[in-house]
Amino acid sequence: MFSQLYEYRELLIARLDAQPGEFAALAEALPEAEWFLRRAPDGASLHQLAAHVRDAEALAYWPRVRRILTEDRPHLDPFPHHRWSVEAHYRADEPVASIVAAFTRVREEHMAQIRSLPPEAWARLGFHPPSGPRTLQWWVERLYTHARDHLAELRRLAADKQPWTSWLP
Repeated sequence: MFSQLYEYRELLIARLDAQPGEFAALAEALPEAEWFLRRAPDGASLHQLAAHVRDAEALAYWPRVRRILTEDRPHLDPFPHHRWSVEAHYRADEPVASIVAAFTRVREEHMAQIRSLPPEAWARLGFHPPSGPRTLQWWVERLYTHARDHLAELRRLAADKQPWTSWLP
């Protein structure tokens, strides 16, 4: 049973390691000007979504992981809504390459911590108010799935060459 858990964690770590390269490949494949077209159904541009992925990584997920590793059962702050980072930290003049580089740097800095965790650390708890008590493993999984889902969204929206327009008059 434990070997399956260890294999699962190794696969999770490998997938986390791969995401910055996926993000960089997407940035290289799409001309800079297209990142500013509003293609998401909520009116967001690809640039805003990319900044959100980077900011959620640096300002939400990793601080929570760090606190769980350094504090006993910390109480973790919730955020008001999913795209809070775009409202609070978005810079329209930031080059996409800078966003990708910052995401990559943050991920690389913290992956060393994740790779070196002893097995018992994955079970450390933090309390998150709407989610309740959650393990470090749960947060690392959320970190991965958040980036995975937004990278898929970015690829899908980048493939749609038309800016999103509302069906409303």
